[in-house]
Amino acid sequence: MRGDEPAGRGRGPGKPCASDYTVRAKGVAMTRGWVILGGGLLLAALVRPAFGAPAALTLGVVPQMSPWALARRWTPLIKAWSARSGYRIVLRTAPTIARFERRVARGTYDLVFLNPTDYVRYRSRYRAFARGRGFLQGILVVRRYGPRDLRALAGRVIAFPARAALAASVMPRHMLRRAGIAFTARYVGSHDAVYRGVAAGLFAAGGGIRRTFDLLAPRLRGKLRILWRGPKTLPHPFAARRDLPVAEVGRLRAALLALPASAPQLLKPLGFTGFRGATDRDYRRFLK
Repeated sequence: MRGDEPAGRGRGPGKPCASDYTVRAKGVAMTRGWVILGGGLLLAALVRPAFGAPAALTLGVVPQMSPWALARRWTPLIKAWSARSGYRIVLRTAPTIARFERRVARGTYDLVFLNPTDYVRYRSRYRAFARGRGFLQGILVVRRYGPRDLRALAGRVIAFPARAALAASVMPRHMLRRAGIAFTARYVGSHDAVYRGVAAGLFAAGGGIRRTFDLLAPRLRGKLRILWRGPKTLPHPFAARRDLPVAEVGRLRAALLALPASAPQLLKPLGFTGFRGATDRDYRRFLK
């Protein structure tokens, strides 16, 4: 087992995950560890916890964007969720989606925000309790003045964030193969890496989802164009480890669902319009 894969509650203070990261965003500090930055640079830092409570619930968020961007966008919402629920919720992520999936498989996190197919794969460890309002939609992007027809992608290299990413990878790959368009897939670890790679001309196209595309900085988004939009489906669920008490999960769900009314400004940076309850039954369609 990797040294960075212990279960969320089993690790006490002073035993940080080796590949978790430390970010100070507007005075909010998180865990110690390593961050892989552009050019392969490794950065480590140690700062004191943002909360004084001894116990914590870890929230593992799928790394669709860079660790810095993820921390900047998620930290204010998590801080408000902690205050409303009465639990100290600590943000965790991973360098790549593949690494995140391995941690979910081991039950490393107490709470997770993950794509629907990963939820179905690991539902023996986690149960859904909430999701964002709206829908999940996959896209294929190209450079702004790139191909205007899917057939132009034949024989080209197409980037995807991870093999099992439902809307950003599974659906577009399936669509291309059904259309008889041969291509070479490259799995680059995150949505951000896909978008930046396509914009730089490293790949002919790339898979993502509409929510993360809309969250891109205008300068980067302006270099890209959506070539294909997939069908709309259920968005990513929030799920809790099945060994967490039902009453505790209910309290967390109630606090999360109340945030849009009390702090709506915290949702926009994440592309959420609201939250609603979710159950395991909602995601059974993905078992087919």
